[in-house]
Parts: sequence; structure tokens; C-alpha cells
Amino acid sequence: MTEFKQRKLVIVGHVDHGKSTLLGRILMDFGKIPQEKIDKVSRTCQSRGIQLEPAFFLDALQEEQEQGISIDTTRVNFEFDGKRFLLIDAPGHLEFLKNMTSGASGAETGILVVDGYDGICSQTLRHLKILGVLGVANVVVVVNKMDKAGYSQSRFEEVAAEIRAHIEKEQKCLSVIPISALKGENLSQSAKELDWYKGLPLLAQLVEHTDAQCRLDSEEGAGEPFRMIVQDVYRFTDERYFAGRIVSGQISAGQKIFFSPSGKESTIAAIETFPATQKETAVKGDSVALRLKDQIFIERGEIISLPEESPEVNSEMEAKLVWLNSTALDWTQEYLLKIGTAEVTCRLEPAGNGGAVENIVNGDFVDVVIKTRTPVSFDRGNKGGVDKLVLCTTYETVACGSIKALSSHAGIKSAKSKNIVVESGFVRRQEHEHKHGHKGAVLWTTGLSGAGKSTLARALERRLFDDGYRVVVLDGDNLRSGICADLGFEPQDRSENIRRVAHMAKLFLNTGAVVITACISPYEKDRRMAEEIIGEEDFNELFIFCPVEVCQQRDPKGLYKKASGGQIKDLSGLNAPYQPPAKPKLRLDTSTVGIEAEVEAVMKLLHSKGIKPAPVGKEFVAGAKYNSGINKASQ
Repeated sequence: MTEFKQRKLVIVGHVDHGKSTLLGRILMDFGKIPQEKIDKVSRTCQSRGIQLEPAFFLDALQEEQEQGISIDTTRVNFEFDGKRFLLIDAPGHLEFLKNMTSGASGAETGILVVDGYDGICSQTLRHLKILGVLGVANVVVVVNKMDKAGYSQSRFEEVAAEIRAHIEKEQKCLSVIPISALKGENLSQSAKELDWYKGLPLLAQLVEHTDAQCRLDSEEGAGEPFRMIVQDVYRFTDERYFAGRIVSGQISAGQKIFFSPSGKESTIAAIETFPATQKETAVKGDSVALRLKDQIFIERGEIISLPEESPEVNSEMEAKLVWLNSTALDWTQEYLLKIGTAEVTCRLEPAGNGGAVENIVNGDFVDVVIKTRTPVSFDRGNKGGVDKLVLCTTYETVACGSIKALSSHAGIKSAKSKNIVVESGFVRRQEHEHKHGHKGAVLWTTGLSGAGKSTLARALERRLFDDGYRVVVLDGDNLRSGICADLGFEPQDRSENIRRVAHMAKLFLNTGAVVITACISPYEKDRRMAEEIIGEEDFNELFIFCPVEVCQQRDPKGLYKKASGGQIKDLSGLNAPYQPPAKPKLRLDTSTVGIEAEVEAVMKLLHSKGIKPAPVGKEFVAGAKYNSGINKASQ
């Protein structure tokens, strides 16, 4: 981002607090309103016997002019002191809340207009909360109509303290500025009537905040995760072009990229723009087309990232919504969820443990759990820029909001009894390893059903056994037929399944074995839980990748056929989420690599970590550094 990047500011506030008057006055004072329009509006006001209002310059609809209200949003490009702004005037009436949210959705800073005479009203706080839901964290407060309030310093300070307290609960109040929009006071120059106010006028304040925000954007931009929303895929001759807009971070030709939720990976061959030019690097805000080295198949709605910074993938998420329809939220109805360019059918449930919240209507806020038919990609908490959503019916938009967090499932559980004493055993781990002649390790394979986890586990078990390793395989289906037979496939049961597998792997690890697990383990947070149980040094995550369409063709257990027929409703990667690993130790594409090459790749990984049998006739001795780690782990 550069210093000259246009900043988007939305003007919000209660009805008749002076939003349109403020914007109209700024444009009039700086010669942005054609004289013929000023003359026309002046004649109209005289004929009706009303005072000339700068707001009338912005009211394009007949209803707006006749009723003196704003119905639709107004967008005006404006420049002051070398800085470019897009000022968005949002309507204040509750009936036009949908238009207000549309105006605020792309803004970076909110200008909240409060009547200095009347003070804070219902729409003031509603608009403030909507800004928070839409991720507009920075707010400048304008206390307007100070002329009507007698230019009272005490009244200004009273209103300023009250609104600042509301803002700073969840957002940041950049400044509070007294003005009279009708008279143009304290907009571009200080006003004599407000000589007790020692701060900068409004426009100078906006320039100062813009400079500070540009510096902050520059600092944070380097650390932003790369996100590009795929809008479409075009094919010319034999090449595919993946077109979309970069919403955060940057990317260069030659870098590896990752597609979510499909989990596919490729390398950028070239970055194309229109008119036809090539770029070495594309940044936030650029609309580009990527040409890849691999001819992969993906569709509109995917999110492109770097492999180590992939977004969340799930079919269940918690969100805060603002309802934008006079028809109440129907908990039994299906809605269309839109995130980025992805569209998927979903149902809503109340967040938390309470029952359905009744009568959620226009202007109400509600926390919900969104459950989608198929997994979608998203970010959380403004990280990455793919956290805003819209809910629609067949004919209209009914809600907007932002994703709060993934639904909380089971984590690492504490023992219910406080009278448990963990025994370390009579034979320490390093003694087992000394006898086996190699270190222990856990090879945690994860991937879709049919990707080849069990196939690799069997081939790897034979190779390790033949090479003199002590090896144990924990296969997901075998475990679910015994020790995990009581568990289903709901998210909490999947988490508990992984917790049990991780603890069993840890027990075998402490006997010096190389442990191979073959479980789908679809949730990233569950795999991180397993890593914490087993230990980061010993946990080796292997991503067994295979495109879902290839897995469907293989279908070794007939699960995809059953899922397509409606007999299975929670098959990971098809109608239940699968979150690809962000940073696996090894990624194996079983659709392009044979089993022998897969085994060799894993053996190479083990050898690189020093996990190999001692040569015949030579005794295995664990190093001092490794011994220290083992002693710690076995205690």
C-alpha cells in the first residue's frame, strides 16, 4: 500500500443528525457542486419556503428530496491536502438498514455523526454495532449541530464521554470533533465559536489519521497472509487462467500456492492482467489471472493462499449477524450463504446452549452457528480478509455478518478424577530405543477417505519391519471397531477419536516404536491437539493428498457411493469438512506418485531425522541432547 491509496470512509448515525448535510457542505465549500445545481436547489427551497440544506445536493431520488431523508447510499470521491477519500453517505432510517450496511461493508473507517443537542439515539448505537460486525474498527466521532447546542463546551464533553465509552468496548475511537455542518464550522478551518476546542478541524484530522493508517498498513501488509478469491476460471487454447481479486498479502511468479477447500497445490507460472501484460508481483487490491504450471481443476469460490498460510475449512462456524429483513429469522429454513465468491446452502442454529431466539427482525443482532451442506473456506477475526458473509433467500439479502470462531469441539481433556498418578514405567524410553537400535517416532497420516492412508501404512509397515524397525500401525477403521466403537462422526466424536489415537500412539512411542496412524483426522485443531499430546519433536504430520474426484473414482470402501445416495451425511471432504494441513512434514500426491515412491519419501524423512536402525554389528547410542529430551518426555 502507498501513501496515496484512496481511503474509504462511511458516514453513519441516527436519522437527521446531519450525515448528508456534512457531506453536502464539504462538497459545496470546495467547489464540487456545479453552480447550476446550487441555483436549482436554491429555487426549489425558496418555492417551498424552506431553508437551503446542503443535504439536498446529495438527495437524488424524488422521495429523498420531498421527505428530506436519505434512502440510498451516496458515494463521492474527494481530495483534501493531497489525500484521496471515498466518502460514503449511509441512510439512517431503520427501514433502509440494508442500504446502510451495503455502504459500510467496504469502508476502512467510520465517521459517526451525533447530534450535539439531542445526543445519542437508538440508530447511533445500532450503526456503531454494525460497523463492528462488518470489521470497521476505527471510528471518528463528529458531534454536529453545536450551533443548536449553543456551542456549549460542557455539552460537547458530555456527549463525547458517553459515545467514547460505547465505542471503546469493541472498537477504537480515533477522535471526537465538534462541528456545525450546516454553517461549515470546524470542517476545514477552526471556528471562532469553538475556540475552546484545541484539536484539529475535521478534514485535517482525517488526513492525520490517514497518514497514520498508511504507515500501519505498510507495517502490517508485509505480514498479511496471501488471499485471492477465485471469481472464475477461463480457458484459452491449452491454458487455464484463474482470475480473481487479491484481498490481502502479495504473491509473485514462481511461488507455490494452495487452493481451499479443495486442498490442491500448484506453482504460479505467470501473473497476467488486462490489458494483456505480465507482472512479477501482485498485491492487495489487484485483479489478476494466474497461469499455473499444473493443469488442475478447481471452480469459482476457492480461496488461493500460500501452503503454509491456508484459511480455515469447515462446514460449521460461529458468526455474529445483523438481520436486514422485515420477515423474521426462521430457524427451520435453509438460507444461501455467500463468503467471497463461494455460495452454499446452510441452516442456522442459536450459538451457545440456549434455545431458539424468537422474533429476530430488521435491525436485530444475533449470534448463530452456521451449518453448511458442503465445506467452505474462510478466515476469522479480520485475519486474511475472508471473514465477511451474506445470507440470502431466493429473492433477497436477509442478513450480513462476520465469522467469530469455529464451533468449539473437544480439546485436550483433563482426567475427571483428581486422584490419578501417572506412572512412568520400569523401562525408560531410551532403554527401549537402545535395544531396538533406533529412535521412536509418530508418522501421523491425514487425508480424505480413499486417498491412500491405509495403503501407505501397510507398505510402510512392511518396509520398516524388513529393515529392522519396531513398528506399530494404528488404523482408523480398526480402532473404530474396538476401542473407539462408541464414537460417531459428529465433530465432538471425531475430536475424541483423535484424542484416544494420540494417547495410544504416545504409549507405543514411549516403548521406542515407530508408530504409523492412518486416520482421516479432518480438523486442524484436532491434529494440533494430537501434536501436543505426542510432542512436537516426535509428531510427523504426513498429508496424503488426492483430489476428491479421484477418491470418488477409487472408493475402496464404497463410502462415496453411499454418501451420494444419502446413506452417509458426514463424509469428510464431501458433505463434512476436511481442513488440509498448513505445514505438513511431507505432502504426498497419491494421484501422481506410486506407492514405492511414497515409501521412499517417508524413509528419506525418517533418515533425515536420524531415525534409522544402527548398522549390523554396531551398537545404537542415543546422543546426549536426545537423551535429555527422552528423559523429559518419559517423566
